Amino acid sequence: MNTLKYKVLLVKTGLLVFIRALGIYLLMTIPAVAALPLMYLLSAGFALSFGWIAAVLFLFLFYLLQITKMDIMVKTIFLYASVAIAVAVAFQMMEVTGAEDRIWQSGGFLLFPAAAVVSGWISLAVSRQKISSLLALNDTGNYAAAGNSISSTPENML
Repeated sequence: MNTLKYKVLLVKTGLLVFIRALGIYLLMTIPAVAALPLMYLLSAGFALSFGWIAAVLFLFLFYLLQITKMDIMVKTIFLYASVAIAVAVAFQMMEVTGAEDRIWQSGGFLLFPAAAVVSGWISLAVSRQKISSLLALNDTGNYAAAGNSISSTPENML
């Protein structure tokens, strides 16, 4: 399905997943305030500034998965893996841009990207039905691919 309306729906869904994951991440890392408040603030700042790299990469991988001819279960597994890939790339960009040195040897700081991956997975799980219907559209070519025609139309998915 390559209509403009569908592509807008795909981008809106991907951005919704990202924004929800960002909120979940900020809630999950609140216990870091008890240990070091500055670490929480740095983590939140990095998530806001480098998270957009992960969001763009996730959207690109989401689109690529949608146009492939695979089973929906396989696409879903690859979509969950793409969250980890996107977070790893964004985390590496901290070192590339000079925000942090030797980022992968930072010890306890590695818990933050792990929390980002888990929050992305939770966000995907919350949007499971909408994502499944978007991934199924390529296989059948109509909007009613993954459910009844009333709840799977693009107007109702927005």
